[in-house]
Amino acid sequence: MTAVAARRVGYGLALAAALLFQILDVGYLAHFLLWTVLALPVVSLLLTLPLVFRCRGGLTAAAAGLERGKELQFRAEVRYRGFLPLPMARMRLRLTNEMTGEELFHQVTLSGVPGRGGGLHKWMAWDADHCGRVRCEIERLQVVDGLGLFALPIPQPQACAALALPRLLDLPLPPLLRGETEAVGPLKPRPGGGPGEDYDLRPYRAGDPVTTIHWKLSSKRDELVVRETLEPRQEGIVLTFDHFGAWDEVDGVLDRLLTWSTALLEEGRSHTVAWLHPVTGELRRFLVADRRTQGRCLSAILSDPTPPNGRSIRTEKAGGKERQFHLLPNGEVAV
Repeated sequence: MTAVAARRVGYGLALAAALLFQILDVGYLAHFLLWTVLALPVVSLLLTLPLVFRCRGGLTAAAAGLERGKELQFRAEVRYRGFLPLPMARMRLRLTNEMTGEELFHQVTLSGVPGRGGGLHKWMAWDADHCGRVRCEIERLQVVDGLGLFALPIPQPQACAALALPRLLDLPLPPLLRGETEAVGPLKPRPGGGPGEDYDLRPYRAGDPVTTIHWKLSSKRDELVVRETLEPRQEGIVLTFDHFGAWDEVDGVLDRLLTWSTALLEEGRSHTVAWLHPVTGELRRFLVADRRTQGRCLSAILSDPTPPNGRSIRTEKAGGKERQFHLLPNGEVAV
């Protein structure tokens, strides 16, 4: 039996007692007691209705993301400004790791006078033992009147989320990734210029360094000509992994993926991360060129489910003309 149901039963017993007293005693006290018992729920409801229209729920995460193994914090609050104390606000919250499917439910009760921020709040914790995007949402949010007889719904806020991120390991790049990739296709301009055996001539553009101007040829053409250094195009890198299996094994793969992806970025080497969606089989590819695109890639990885079994991306041509490096659960890299 819920608390509201128990209080309704208690009110019913009080009303029955008042009626019985009225039957046995027709005096003023019996009439006063009966009408008081009848009026109390109406008064309580009328005092609570303004609160319903002035209350709003809120959900926030203390941090956008933390390494797995740490504790993610979520704040549930009821925002309310007024001089009357809030009798009671009840909410049922669900926290879900979208990657592993783990769930945790919280029953939260708030009451009292709002603080300076105009609300009442409570913090909840999630022990992030595994990687994943942890979503926090309110399934039910109600304001209960002072007598506890009426539970009135109030607008629910949007869900919030925080990432349980892979760990950055103290691992060097494996030899396969550390070595220089082969040159493919036509030459490309070298960022920043500099000396080189291969070069191209083109008209001057605003912002070109003065040192790159070919003065002799410019005097013959009556326009500024720039000598642009060229360099070979390097073969692209695709890091792949299987988005299924035991949670601990997938955690280890993602730890190495983030570690090596970060190492490649620090060397100025953009790359692609690819995997198969474990449910739909859709090929997921993200170009990682900086920390921002790396964050978007991680968010997508941690939002996909991780079933026990699935189809390996090694059966797909995920890299196209690029070199594909597949991260195995045993710590090895397959080409």
